[in-house]
Amino acid sequence: MTVLAHAGRPAALLLFAFAFVVAACGGATTSGAPSGSSGAGTSAAPQAATPTPAATNGGQPSTGPSIAAFPSFDIGQLAAGLENVDSYRVSITVDGTEQYSGVVVTKPVLAREVTIAGGTKILVIGQEAWLAEDGGAYKQAPSQLVSAMVAGFDPTLMVAAFSGPQWAQSSLDVGDEQKNGVSATHYKIDSTTLVGGFAGVPPGAEINLWIADEGYLVAWESTGFAGTGSFSIQVTNVDDPANKVERPS
Repeated sequence: MTVLAHAGRPAALLLFAFAFVVAACGGATTSGAPSGSSGAGTSAAPQAATPTPAATNGGQPSTGPSIAAFPSFDIGQLAAGLENVDSYRVSITVDGTEQYSGVVVTKPVLAREVTIAGGTKILVIGQEAWLAEDGGAYKQAPSQLVSAMVAGFDPTLMVAAFSGPQWAQSSLDVGDEQKNGVSATHYKIDSTTLVGGFAGVPPGAEINLWIADEGYLVAWESTGFAGTGSFSIQVTNVDDPANKVERPS
């Protein structure tokens, strides 16, 4: 199918880039990551990571900075909070170039209408799916195939790699900020915030993320990881009545 060849190129680029982020963070011990499904309600609500004293390395106190209070989240569960909202828009960029954009409606059934770099459009409503290429009309397509393509860009799956208490404990609370039009807490992770010898971030790299007061991921921005340059997930227009996904006419 021609459309799959075109759609696969930007998808492969984005996933390849993010794979470098995951590989760079190979020192993380993952736990409790969301399931592979991108359906609404299939992942548990964000789970709190129990605050603990800074870990020790080989019985010696950590030489890293003192972090007074660890944020009460598991990074791998952040995007699961998006399943608890009615709708949102998401944009994913690599090195400043948008690779994916779309609207997601979670109720009454999961529905997505997205555009992948290159012009391919994907529409999924429940168990039905359509594809459109180069400005052409939507054509019905196998739902399993299309859902697999869309799942590759799901924020829940992308952030799932950063799971486990080490990530939460190594997150520095930067403070409350406005991000993408909502009140959010800004957290930062880099080599200076790592707790107890946790080696999840190479020197010079950093992750900045913003969590809405309601507990969902507002933005994820990472830079300095080998092979990626910059990577960004931006979530906007949460519960905006204008967010609609409709069957093609």
